[in-house]
Amino acid sequence: MAYASFLIISALFFFQVWINLDVFPVVWPDEVLFFSPSLSFAKSGHLQTEVLSGLIPGMESKTLWMPPVYFLFSGFSLSVFPDTLTTVRILNVLIVYLTGLGFYVLLRRESVSPIASQIAFVSVLWEPLLFRFGTAARMEGLTAFLFIISLLFATNRDKSKFYFVFLAGVSLSLSSLSHPIGASFGLVTAYLVWKNFGWKSFPWFIMGGILPILCWLYYIHPDWNWFEIQFGAQLTRKRNLLGNFTLIDKIKVFSFGFGFSKLRLFLILTELAALVWITYQSFKENRKLNQKWILFWIWILSVFISLYTSSEGWYVFHILFPLAFGMALLYDSKQNISQLALAGILLSLTSLVYTNHIHWFQTDSKKILESHFQHLEMSLANSKSVYLQALPDPYFHLRQRRPDLNLLEFIPGELDIPSESYIRTIQSRDSFVFYDDQLMNSVIKDFLKKSSWKREEWEIPVPGKHWLHYKTIVYTKK
Repeated sequence: MAYASFLIISALFFFQVWINLDVFPVVWPDEVLFFSPSLSFAKSGHLQTEVLSGLIPGMESKTLWMPPVYFLFSGFSLSVFPDTLTTVRILNVLIVYLTGLGFYVLLRRESVSPIASQIAFVSVLWEPLLFRFGTAARMEGLTAFLFIISLLFATNRDKSKFYFVFLAGVSLSLSSLSHPIGASFGLVTAYLVWKNFGWKSFPWFIMGGILPILCWLYYIHPDWNWFEIQFGAQLTRKRNLLGNFTLIDKIKVFSFGFGFSKLRLFLILTELAALVWITYQSFKENRKLNQKWILFWIWILSVFISLYTSSEGWYVFHILFPLAFGMALLYDSKQNISQLALAGILLSLTSLVYTNHIHWFQTDSKKILESHFQHLEMSLANSKSVYLQALPDPYFHLRQRRPDLNLLEFIPGELDIPSESYIRTIQSRDSFVFYDDQLMNSVIKDFLKKSSWKREEWEIPVPGKHWLHYKTIVYTKK
Protein backbone atom coordinates (compact mmCIF):
# COMPACT_ATOMS: atom_id res chain seq x y z
CA MET A 1 0.00 0.00 0.00
CA ALA A 2 2.80 2.42 0.90
CA TYR A 3 4.57 1.85 -2.42
CA ALA A 4 1.32 2.31 -4.35
CA SER A 5 0.57 5.63 -2.65
CA PHE A 6 4.14 6.83 -3.25
CA LEU A 7 3.72 5.95 -6.91
CA ILE A 8 0.44 7.87 -7.18
CA ILE A 9 1.81 10.93 -5.39
CA SER A 10 4.96 10.94 -7.52
CA ALA A 11 3.12 10.27 -10.79
CA LEU A 12 0.79 13.24 -10.31
CA PHE A 13 3.72 15.48 -9.37
CA PHE A 14 5.72 14.59 -12.49
CA PHE A 15 2.62 14.74 -14.71
CA GLN A 16 1.93 18.26 -13.49
CA VAL A 17 5.53 19.20 -14.25
CA TRP A 18 5.44 17.54 -17.68
CA ILE A 19 2.38 19.39 -18.97
CA ASN A 20 3.63 22.78 -17.76
CA LEU A 21 7.43 22.79 -17.88
CA ASP A 22 7.99 24.91 -21.01
CA VAL A 23 5.18 27.35 -20.20
CA PHE A 24 4.61 27.53 -16.44
CA PRO A 25 5.73 28.98 -14.22
CA VAL A 26 6.07 31.96 -16.53
CA VAL A 27 9.67 32.96 -17.15
CA TRP A 28 10.64 35.61 -14.60
CA PRO A 29 13.52 38.08 -14.97
CA ASP A 30 15.02 36.41 -11.89
CA GLU A 31 15.49 33.21 -13.89
CA VAL A 32 17.43 35.10 -16.53
CA LEU A 33 19.59 36.81 -13.91
CA PHE A 34 20.47 33.43 -12.35
CA PHE A 35 20.87 31.66 -15.68
CA SER A 36 23.45 34.14 -17.01
CA PRO A 37 26.32 33.45 -14.54
CA SER A 38 25.51 29.72 -14.62
CA LEU A 39 25.89 29.66 -18.40
CA SER A 40 29.05 31.72 -18.15
CA PHE A 41 30.51 29.19 -15.71
CA ALA A 42 29.52 26.31 -18.01
CA LYS A 43 31.26 27.91 -20.98
CA SER A 44 34.29 29.66 -19.51
CA GLY A 45 34.59 28.61 -15.87
CA HIS A 46 33.90 32.17 -14.70
CA LEU A 47 30.78 33.56 -12.99
CA GLN A 48 29.90 36.56 -15.15
CA THR A 49 26.41 38.09 -15.26
CA GLU A 50 26.55 39.31 -18.84
CA VAL A 51 22.88 40.38 -18.90
CA LEU A 52 23.80 43.06 -16.32
CA SER A 53 26.96 44.16 -18.08
CA GLY A 54 27.31 47.93 -17.89
CA LEU A 55 24.40 48.23 -15.47
CA ILE A 56 26.01 47.22 -12.17
CA PRO A 57 29.78 47.58 -11.63
CA GLY A 58 31.83 44.42 -12.10
CA MET A 59 29.04 42.24 -13.46
CA GLU A 60 30.83 41.58 -16.73
CA SER A 61 33.81 40.21 -14.77
CA LYS A 62 32.57 38.64 -11.53
CA THR A 63 29.21 37.77 -9.97
CA LEU A 64 29.15 38.80 -6.30
CA TRP A 65 25.50 39.81 -5.81
CA MET A 66 24.57 36.30 -4.65
CA PRO A 67 26.53 33.43 -3.05
CA PRO A 68 27.77 31.04 -5.73
CA VAL A 69 26.54 27.52 -4.84
CA TYR A 70 23.44 27.57 -7.04
CA PHE A 71 25.37 29.09 -9.95
CA LEU A 72 28.01 26.37 -9.70
CA PHE A 73 25.36 23.66 -9.42
CA SER A 74 23.27 24.79 -12.40
CA GLY A 75 26.40 25.77 -14.34
CA PHE A 76 27.68 22.21 -14.10
CA SER A 77 24.36 20.91 -15.46
CA LEU A 78 24.52 23.35 -18.38
CA SER A 79 28.03 22.11 -19.19
CA VAL A 80 26.70 18.56 -19.51
CA PHE A 81 23.20 19.08 -20.93
CA PRO A 82 21.75 21.61 -23.45
CA ASP A 83 22.22 25.21 -22.31
CA THR A 84 18.51 25.99 -22.08
CA LEU A 85 16.10 27.08 -19.38
CA THR A 86 14.40 23.68 -19.63
CA THR A 87 17.59 21.94 -18.50
CA VAL A 88 17.81 24.00 -15.32
CA ARG A 89 14.10 23.65 -14.60
CA ILE A 90 14.22 19.86 -14.96
CA LEU A 91 17.17 19.82 -12.58
CA ASN A 92 15.16 21.88 -10.07
CA VAL A 93 12.21 19.52 -10.41
CA LEU A 94 14.41 16.55 -9.52
CA ILE A 95 15.94 18.45 -6.59
CA VAL A 96 12.50 19.41 -5.26
CA TYR A 97 11.32 15.81 -5.50
CA LEU A 98 14.42 14.53 -3.69
CA THR A 99 13.85 17.20 -1.04
CA GLY A 100 10.34 15.82 -0.56
CA LEU A 101 11.73 12.31 -0.14
CA GLY A 102 14.34 13.54 2.34
CA PHE A 103 11.59 15.34 4.24
CA TYR A 104 9.62 12.07 4.43
CA VAL A 105 12.67 10.22 5.80
CA LEU A 106 13.21 12.96 8.38
CA LEU A 107 9.63 12.66 9.64
CA ARG A 108 9.93 8.91 9.96
CA ARG A 109 13.11 9.38 12.03
CA GLU A 110 11.14 11.73 14.27
CA SER A 111 8.61 8.96 14.94
CA VAL A 112 5.87 10.37 12.73
CA SER A 113 3.65 7.52 11.51
CA PRO A 114 4.03 6.27 7.90
CA ILE A 115 0.57 7.54 6.88
CA ALA A 116 1.12 10.96 8.47
CA SER A 117 4.55 11.20 6.81
CA GLN A 118 2.97 10.49 3.44
CA ILE A 119 0.36 13.16 4.14
CA ALA A 120 3.22 15.61 4.69
CA PHE A 121 4.94 14.35 1.53
CA VAL A 122 1.86 14.90 -0.64
CA SER A 123 1.08 18.23 1.08
CA VAL A 124 4.37 19.53 -0.30
CA LEU A 125 4.35 17.94 -3.76
CA TRP A 126 0.76 18.73 -4.71
CA GLU A 127 0.61 22.34 -3.57
CA PRO A 128 0.33 24.76 -6.56
CA LEU A 129 2.74 27.16 -4.85
CA LEU A 130 5.49 24.58 -5.34
CA PHE A 131 4.92 24.61 -9.12
CA ARG A 132 4.87 28.39 -9.18
CA PHE A 133 8.04 29.01 -7.18
CA GLY A 134 9.80 25.70 -6.54
CA THR A 135 10.24 24.49 -10.12
CA ALA A 136 11.44 27.82 -11.53
CA ALA A 137 15.13 28.19 -12.41
CA ARG A 138 15.98 29.68 -9.04
CA MET A 139 17.70 28.38 -5.94
CA GLU A 140 14.70 27.74 -3.66
CA GLY A 141 14.76 23.99 -4.37
CA LEU A 142 18.51 23.61 -3.85
CA THR A 143 18.43 25.73 -0.68
CA ALA A 144 15.69 23.54 0.81
CA PHE A 145 17.42 20.34 -0.35
CA LEU A 146 20.72 21.19 1.34
CA PHE A 147 18.89 22.27 4.49
CA ILE A 148 16.94 18.99 4.66
CA ILE A 149 20.23 17.10 4.10
CA SER A 150 21.68 18.96 7.10
CA LEU A 151 18.72 17.75 9.20
CA LEU A 152 19.24 14.18 8.03
CA PHE A 153 22.90 14.33 9.05
CA ALA A 154 21.87 15.81 12.41
CA THR A 155 19.45 12.94 13.05
CA ASN A 156 21.77 10.08 12.07
CA ARG A 157 21.30 7.20 14.49
CA ASP A 158 25.03 6.53 14.94
CA LYS A 159 25.71 9.03 17.73
CA SER A 160 29.36 8.06 18.08
CA LYS A 161 30.46 9.50 14.73
CA PHE A 162 30.89 13.26 14.93
CA TYR A 163 31.65 13.57 11.23
CA PHE A 164 27.87 13.49 10.72
CA VAL A 165 27.72 16.68 12.77
CA PHE A 166 30.50 18.17 10.66
CA LEU A 167 28.57 17.27 7.49
CA ALA A 168 25.41 18.80 8.99
CA GLY A 169 27.33 22.07 9.35
CA VAL A 170 28.71 21.84 5.82
CA SER A 171 25.25 21.16 4.36
CA LEU A 172 23.63 24.02 6.28
CA SER A 173 26.41 26.37 5.18
CA LEU A 174 26.02 25.30 1.54
CA SER A 175 22.28 25.92 1.88
CA SER A 176 22.94 29.50 2.99
CA LEU A 177 25.49 29.90 0.17
CA SER A 178 22.83 28.81 -2.29
CA HIS A 179 20.63 31.58 -0.87
CA PRO A 180 21.21 33.54 2.36
CA ILE A 181 17.73 32.63 3.61
CA GLY A 182 19.17 29.19 4.39
CA ALA A 183 21.11 30.72 7.28
CA SER A 184 17.86 31.69 9.00
CA PHE A 185 17.01 27.99 9.42
CA GLY A 186 20.25 27.28 11.28
CA LEU A 187 18.55 27.05 14.67
CA VAL A 188 16.56 24.04 13.41
CA THR A 189 19.71 22.08 12.55
CA ALA A 190 21.49 23.30 15.70
CA TYR A 191 18.62 22.03 17.86
CA LEU A 192 18.80 18.54 16.33
CA VAL A 193 22.61 18.46 16.65
CA TRP A 194 22.33 19.36 20.34
CA LYS A 195 19.49 16.92 20.97
CA ASN A 196 21.11 13.97 19.20
CA PHE A 197 24.85 14.55 19.71
CA GLY A 198 25.11 16.93 22.68
CA TRP A 199 27.01 20.17 23.30
CA LYS A 200 30.39 18.52 22.85
CA SER A 201 29.64 18.05 19.15
CA PHE A 202 29.17 21.76 18.43
CA PRO A 203 32.83 22.51 17.55
CA TRP A 204 32.45 20.00 14.70
CA PHE A 205 29.17 21.62 13.64
CA ILE A 206 30.72 25.10 13.65
CA MET A 207 33.83 23.93 11.78
CA GLY A 208 31.63 22.38 9.09
CA GLY A 209 29.67 25.61 8.77
CA ILE A 210 32.71 27.86 8.57
CA LEU A 211 34.59 25.92 5.89
CA PRO A 212 32.34 26.75 2.87
CA ILE A 213 32.06 30.36 4.05
CA LEU A 214 35.86 30.68 4.10
CA CYS A 215 35.93 29.45 0.51
CA TRP A 216 33.37 32.11 -0.45
CA LEU A 217 35.37 34.82 1.33
CA TYR A 218 38.47 33.71 -0.55
CA TYR A 219 36.53 34.15 -3.81
CA ILE A 220 35.26 37.59 -2.75
CA HIS A 221 38.29 39.23 -1.20
CA PRO A 222 40.21 40.33 -4.34
CA ASP A 223 37.19 42.36 -5.45
CA TRP A 224 35.74 43.57 -2.17
CA ASN A 225 34.69 46.90 -3.67
CA TRP A 226 32.51 45.16 -6.25
CA PHE A 227 31.07 42.94 -3.51
CA GLU A 228 30.08 45.98 -1.46
CA ILE A 229 28.25 47.42 -4.45
CA GLN A 230 26.61 44.25 -5.76
CA PHE A 231 25.71 42.49 -2.51
CA GLY A 232 25.28 45.70 -0.55
CA ALA A 233 22.69 46.98 -3.01
CA GLN A 234 20.69 43.78 -2.43
CA LEU A 235 20.77 44.30 1.35
CA THR A 236 19.67 47.92 0.95
CA ARG A 237 16.75 46.83 -1.21
CA LYS A 238 15.67 44.23 1.37
CA ARG A 239 15.81 46.86 4.11
CA ASN A 240 13.70 49.25 2.03
CA LEU A 241 11.11 46.56 1.34
CA LEU A 242 10.92 45.72 5.04
CA GLY A 243 10.27 49.36 5.89
CA ASN A 244 7.76 50.06 3.11
CA PHE A 245 5.59 46.94 3.24
CA THR A 246 2.58 47.00 5.58
CA LEU A 247 1.28 43.87 7.31
CA ILE A 248 -1.43 43.62 4.64
CA ASP A 249 1.25 43.77 1.94
CA LYS A 250 3.15 40.97 3.66
CA ILE A 251 0.03 38.81 3.85
CA LYS A 252 -0.59 39.39 0.13
CA VAL A 253 3.00 38.41 -0.65
CA PHE A 254 2.67 35.33 1.55
CA SER A 255 -0.59 34.14 -0.01
CA PHE A 256 0.19 35.03 -3.64
CA GLY A 257 1.34 31.59 -4.82
CA PHE A 258 -1.16 29.36 -3.02
CA GLY A 259 -4.12 27.83 -4.83
CA PHE A 260 -7.41 29.33 -3.54
CA SER A 261 -5.29 31.61 -1.37
CA LYS A 262 -8.04 32.90 0.97
CA LEU A 263 -9.22 29.40 1.80
CA ARG A 264 -5.60 28.25 2.20
CA LEU A 265 -4.92 31.09 4.66
CA PHE A 266 -7.98 30.00 6.65
CA LEU A 267 -6.70 26.41 6.73
CA ILE A 268 -3.24 27.56 7.82
CA LEU A 269 -4.66 29.66 10.66
CA THR A 270 -6.91 26.78 11.73
CA GLU A 271 -3.97 24.37 11.60
CA LEU A 272 -1.74 26.64 13.69
CA ALA A 273 -4.50 27.29 16.23
CA ALA A 274 -5.09 23.55 16.60
CA LEU A 275 -1.38 22.85 16.97
CA VAL A 276 -1.03 25.55 19.63
CA TRP A 277 -3.91 24.01 21.58
CA ILE A 278 -2.52 20.45 21.29
CA THR A 279 0.94 21.66 22.30
CA TYR A 280 -0.51 23.45 25.33
CA GLN A 281 -2.50 20.39 26.40
CA SER A 282 0.51 18.10 25.99
CA PHE A 283 2.78 20.38 28.02
CA LYS A 284 0.09 20.77 30.69
CA GLU A 285 -0.19 17.00 31.09
CA ASN A 286 3.47 15.96 30.78
CA ARG A 287 5.33 19.15 31.82
CA LYS A 288 7.51 18.69 28.73
CA LEU A 289 7.22 18.42 24.96
CA ASN A 290 8.22 15.63 22.62
CA GLN A 291 11.28 16.36 20.44
CA LYS A 292 9.25 16.39 17.21
CA TRP A 293 6.93 19.07 18.58
CA ILE A 294 9.82 21.29 19.66
CA LEU A 295 11.41 20.74 16.23
CA PHE A 296 8.19 21.76 14.51
CA TRP A 297 7.81 25.00 16.46
CA ILE A 298 11.46 26.01 16.02
CA TRP A 299 11.20 25.29 12.30
CA ILE A 300 7.95 27.10 11.56
CA LEU A 301 8.81 30.13 13.70
CA SER A 302 12.22 30.40 11.99
CA VAL A 303 10.56 30.44 8.58
CA PHE A 304 7.82 32.89 9.58
CA ILE A 305 10.36 35.34 11.02
CA SER A 306 12.47 35.02 7.89
CA LEU A 307 9.44 35.62 5.64
CA TYR A 308 8.38 38.63 7.68
CA THR A 309 11.80 40.25 7.31
CA SER A 310 12.24 39.39 3.62
CA SER A 311 8.89 40.30 1.98
CA GLU A 312 9.67 38.23 -1.12
CA GLY A 313 7.08 35.87 -2.62
CA TRP A 314 9.69 33.35 -3.74
CA TYR A 315 10.71 32.52 -0.18
CA VAL A 316 7.20 31.40 0.79
CA PHE A 317 8.21 28.08 -0.81
CA HIS A 318 10.08 27.28 2.41
CA ILE A 319 6.93 27.40 4.56
CA LEU A 320 5.54 24.34 2.75
CA PHE A 321 7.72 21.96 4.76
CA PRO A 322 6.91 23.03 8.33
CA LEU A 323 3.23 23.44 7.40
CA ALA A 324 3.24 19.90 6.01
CA PHE A 325 5.05 18.76 9.18
CA GLY A 326 2.25 20.36 11.18
CA MET A 327 -0.40 18.53 9.15
CA ALA A 328 1.39 15.24 9.90
CA LEU A 329 1.42 16.03 13.62
CA LEU A 330 -2.27 16.92 13.47
CA TYR A 331 -3.10 13.62 11.80
CA ASP A 332 -1.12 11.65 14.37
CA SER A 333 -2.82 13.48 17.24
CA LYS A 334 -6.01 11.46 16.52
CA GLN A 335 -8.17 14.38 17.59
CA ASN A 336 -11.27 15.60 15.76
CA ILE A 337 -9.29 18.33 14.01
CA SER A 338 -6.87 15.75 12.58
CA GLN A 339 -9.00 15.43 9.44
CA LEU A 340 -7.88 18.96 8.53
CA ALA A 341 -4.75 17.33 7.08
CA LEU A 342 -6.86 15.50 4.51
CA ALA A 343 -8.81 18.68 3.77
CA GLY A 344 -5.51 20.42 3.00
CA ILE A 345 -4.58 17.74 0.47
CA LEU A 346 -8.02 17.95 -1.13
CA LEU A 347 -7.67 21.74 -1.42
CA SER A 348 -4.26 21.39 -3.11
CA LEU A 349 -5.56 18.78 -5.55
CA THR A 350 -8.64 20.86 -6.38
CA SER A 351 -6.38 23.88 -6.93
CA LEU A 352 -4.22 21.92 -9.38
CA VAL A 353 -7.28 20.74 -11.31
CA TYR A 354 -8.69 24.28 -11.40
CA THR A 355 -5.35 25.76 -12.50
CA ASN A 356 -5.01 23.22 -15.30
CA HIS A 357 -8.59 23.91 -16.38
CA ILE A 358 -7.82 27.63 -16.80
CA HIS A 359 -4.47 27.04 -18.48
CA TRP A 360 -5.18 24.11 -20.79
CA PHE A 361 -8.93 23.58 -21.22
CA GLN A 362 -10.29 27.11 -21.06
CA THR A 363 -7.24 28.39 -22.98
CA ASP A 364 -4.33 26.91 -24.90
CA SER A 365 -1.56 28.56 -22.88
CA LYS A 366 1.32 27.36 -25.04
CA LYS A 367 -0.29 28.76 -28.19
CA ILE A 368 -1.07 32.05 -26.46
CA LEU A 369 2.49 32.37 -25.17
CA GLU A 370 4.00 31.62 -28.57
CA SER A 371 1.69 34.18 -30.19
CA HIS A 372 2.66 36.76 -27.58
CA PHE A 373 6.39 36.22 -28.14
CA GLN A 374 5.93 36.40 -31.92
CA HIS A 375 4.12 39.71 -31.51
CA LEU A 376 6.96 41.00 -29.38
CA GLU A 377 9.56 39.73 -31.84
CA MET A 378 7.84 41.65 -34.64
CA SER A 379 7.81 44.81 -32.53
CA LEU A 380 11.58 44.44 -32.05
CA ALA A 381 12.28 43.56 -35.69
CA ASN A 382 14.50 46.64 -36.22
CA SER A 383 16.10 46.61 -32.79
CA LYS A 384 19.71 45.83 -32.01
CA SER A 385 19.97 46.43 -28.25
CA VAL A 386 17.10 45.76 -25.85
CA TYR A 387 16.48 46.38 -22.16
CA LEU A 388 14.03 43.88 -20.63
CA GLN A 389 11.77 44.15 -17.61
CA ALA A 390 8.98 41.91 -18.84
CA LEU A 391 6.64 39.16 -17.60
CA PRO A 392 6.70 36.64 -19.06
CA ASP A 393 10.34 37.35 -19.82
CA PRO A 394 11.11 36.93 -23.55
CA TYR A 395 14.87 36.58 -23.02
CA PHE A 396 15.13 32.87 -23.86
CA HIS A 397 12.81 33.17 -26.86
CA LEU A 398 14.74 36.15 -28.26
CA ARG A 399 18.08 34.51 -27.47
CA GLN A 400 17.10 31.60 -29.69
CA ARG A 401 15.31 33.51 -32.46
CA ARG A 402 17.43 36.67 -32.55
CA PRO A 403 21.02 35.78 -31.56
CA ASP A 404 22.12 39.14 -33.02
CA LEU A 405 20.26 41.05 -30.29
CA ASN A 406 22.18 42.51 -27.38
CA LEU A 407 19.89 41.74 -24.42
CA LEU A 408 20.20 43.27 -20.96
CA GLU A 409 17.99 42.52 -17.97
CA PHE A 410 16.39 44.92 -15.55
CA ILE A 411 17.96 46.54 -12.52
CA PRO A 412 15.30 47.05 -9.83
CA GLY A 413 14.56 50.71 -9.25
CA GLU A 414 15.03 50.16 -5.53
CA LEU A 415 18.72 49.22 -5.85
CA ASP A 416 20.88 51.96 -4.38
CA ILE A 417 23.33 52.27 -7.28
CA PRO A 418 24.55 55.65 -8.60
CA SER A 419 22.99 56.36 -12.00
CA GLU A 420 26.42 57.39 -13.31
CA SER A 421 27.41 53.71 -13.33
CA TYR A 422 24.70 52.69 -15.80
CA ILE A 423 23.31 55.78 -17.57
CA ARG A 424 25.53 55.33 -20.64
CA THR A 425 24.40 51.72 -20.99
CA ILE A 426 20.77 52.82 -20.76
CA GLN A 427 21.36 55.49 -23.40
CA SER A 428 22.86 52.86 -25.72
CA ARG A 429 19.55 50.91 -25.82
CA ASP A 430 17.31 51.34 -28.85
CA SER A 431 14.37 49.40 -27.31
CA PHE A 432 12.79 48.84 -23.91
CA VAL A 433 10.25 46.22 -22.85
CA PHE A 434 8.22 46.50 -19.63
CA TYR A 435 5.28 44.73 -18.04
CA ASP A 436 4.41 47.59 -15.68
CA ASP A 437 5.62 51.12 -16.36
CA GLN A 438 4.97 52.02 -12.71
CA LEU A 439 7.95 49.82 -11.80
CA MET A 440 10.23 51.53 -14.29
CA ASN A 441 13.59 52.74 -13.01
CA SER A 442 13.39 56.53 -12.57
CA VAL A 443 16.55 57.11 -14.63
CA ILE A 444 15.07 55.11 -17.53
CA LYS A 445 11.77 56.96 -17.18
CA ASP A 446 13.54 60.32 -17.51
CA PHE A 447 15.54 59.06 -20.50
CA LEU A 448 12.40 57.93 -22.32
CA LYS A 449 10.78 61.33 -21.74
CA LYS A 450 13.71 63.18 -23.33
CA SER A 451 13.76 61.26 -26.62
CA SER A 452 11.31 60.36 -29.35
CA TRP A 453 9.94 56.83 -28.98
CA LYS A 454 7.24 54.69 -30.49
CA ARG A 455 5.14 53.19 -27.69
CA GLU A 456 3.14 49.98 -28.10
CA GLU A 457 1.07 48.29 -25.40
CA TRP A 458 -1.04 45.14 -25.26
CA GLU A 459 -2.39 42.63 -22.78
CA ILE A 460 -2.00 38.89 -23.09
CA PRO A 461 -5.57 37.66 -23.80
CA VAL A 462 -6.19 35.33 -20.85
CA PRO A 463 -8.62 35.19 -17.89
CA GLY A 464 -7.82 37.24 -14.80
CA LYS A 465 -6.54 34.34 -12.66
CA HIS A 466 -4.34 32.98 -15.43
CA TRP A 467 -0.59 32.86 -14.75
CA LEU A 468 -0.01 34.72 -18.05
CA HIS A 469 -2.19 37.64 -17.01
CA TYR A 470 0.30 40.42 -17.77
CA LYS A 471 0.57 43.31 -20.14
CA THR A 472 3.51 44.31 -22.32
CA ILE A 473 4.78 47.82 -23.07
CA VAL A 474 7.38 48.26 -25.80
CA TYR A 475 9.38 51.41 -26.55
CA THR A 476 11.34 51.50 -29.81
CA LYS A 477 13.21 54.42 -31.34
CA LYS A 478 11.36 56.27 -34.07
